[in-house]
Amino acid sequence: MNKAPSSFIQRLKFIGPSIIVTGSVVGSGSIALSPLLGAATGFALLWWLLLSLWSKPLIQAEISRYVIATNKTFLEAFSDMPGPKTNLRGKQASWLVWFMFIGVVPSVAGMGGLAGAVAEAGHMMAPILSTQTWVITACLITWFILYLGTYQTLEKVLLGMVFFFSVVTLIIAIAMQSTQYAITGPQILGGFTFTFPFEHAALALAVFGFTGISYGEIMAYTYWCLEKGYAKHGNDSNEVKAWIKVMQTDVWATVFFVTIGTLPFFLLGAAVLNTLGLYPPPDGDIIQTLLNMFTSVLGTWAKWFFIPLAFFVLFSTLLSGTAAFTRTISDYLISIGFVEEQKNTRKHLIKIIAFVIPLFSCIAYFLLPNPITLLLIAGIWAALGLPIINIGAIYLTSKLSLELQPKPTTKMILWITLFLQVSMAFLILYSQIIGLS
Repeated sequence: MNKAPSSFIQRLKFIGPSIIVTGSVVGSGSIALSPLLGAATGFALLWWLLLSLWSKPLIQAEISRYVIATNKTFLEAFSDMPGPKTNLRGKQASWLVWFMFIGVVPSVAGMGGLAGAVAEAGHMMAPILSTQTWVITACLITWFILYLGTYQTLEKVLLGMVFFFSVVTLIIAIAMQSTQYAITGPQILGGFTFTFPFEHAALALAVFGFTGISYGEIMAYTYWCLEKGYAKHGNDSNEVKAWIKVMQTDVWATVFFVTIGTLPFFLLGAAVLNTLGLYPPPDGDIIQTLLNMFTSVLGTWAKWFFIPLAFFVLFSTLLSGTAAFTRTISDYLISIGFVEEQKNTRKHLIKIIAFVIPLFSCIAYFLLPNPITLLLIAGIWAALGLPIINIGAIYLTSKLSLELQPKPTTKMILWITLFLQVSMAFLILYSQIIGLS
């Protein structure tokens, strides 16, 4: 049994899952979609972006609370939810588990979009290789790292990427204030008028799904908590509560890193790309469009700075996202009963899926070679799946002993968040189907 740290400083030493989650979201949501939202709507949806960044970590923390307390995987937990269940090989799986299993398809489409964005950046660095070749190369490197690596290796690789990325985005945002694109107070205040341009509803919904923590990252985060050792407490209630505090500290780190890694890109998109009228991206070229943010602020020399940055950050997202898939899909196959769990079954499945996911990401890109479209598909699905995770957080934590349950204020916020998620999703979908404007 691991002894939980007792002080805040000691808890900081156990931060780690947040690093991997940040690496998973900064590419798809931060670099790719959040600046496009700013390009499309200006500052109007600043409130929407912050809602996305700050509302979902609470769900992440409460689901993780249940996983740590029970030492169950995410899907084992959701199999405890009420409703119809299947029984294969003695494994009961709720309809919610099956629903999320279906979601692997659009999620893999998103990985194909990421691979395409990585390839666009790679092609700009080394034009001798075609974009298609870069897609294949990025997927093969991802498989190789994950096949040989461990949790500790992944954490170390992504730590440097996340830290560097966070510092750079802040520097660029500050530098923008000395240019013609400087952000004013009225522009920021205009982002809190709570208006909603329904002509960009699909993009807004995808951004809500992919910026900050998506339901896929919430799911994956629980596995990183288990691998980090947060649930090795021997069912000692005091130790459980101590490890929950460690997890909560880690979640706050997620909020911090994701916010400083996302918000500057939205502001750059709103101030630069919107002014230049670069939405939708010409010819669907997302990397070239985003490059304009850097060159407009820093000058043409920034091209040779941005392209490698974009490549490595997007690749970190591809890497961490694929790593998460290896855990979740393995758990799907075992929890549903497709695969009988024996000794080292999960380890073997993880290595197999580490090859399968990059392969299907490649296929997704070659079938639909448009990174933006692929990311939109995955982002919209992720947004629509969030209410289910929220319901799970509310129900599962209510089944814990009273001393391990969240505070009443936390429960209330979960209910408010659920109401907002359902209401906004319904309103946006209604606007798209009926043509509300």
